[in-house]
Amino acid sequence: MIAKTYNFSLNTDKKVVEKLVNTDDVIINHIVLPKGEKVPCHYSNSNVHLIIIKGTMTLTLEDEKEKYKKGTIVYVPFNTKMIIENNDDEILEFFVIKAPHPKKLGAPEVAIKC
Repeated sequence: MIAKTYNFSLNTDKKVVEKLVNTDDVIINHIVLPKGEKVPCHYSNSNVHLIIIKGTMTLTLEDEKEKYKKGTIVYVPFNTKMIIENNDDEILEFFVIKAPHPKKLGAPEVAIKC
């Protein structure tokens, strides 16, 4: 079979951080954050696209804080200071697409914390 499939959690109300894909070209993660949870301050280790599929994301890039709703794709450039939070009642669910793979940019695979 040519296709390769990856599964991710569905319909969860608990915090989830799943590393789904890690190839030479891309990293894809799936994250679910209940109210009050966050992805701590770190620097993007690649060009990042955040695909919001549920809830509202509070995203701080450098010192600018904005809210983004489901149905939005947010681009974050390489080496940007970022914090992702769920400050709303609804579960926040999103995918993180990192391309190119951080190693192609000379960055570590795990993002550096602030």
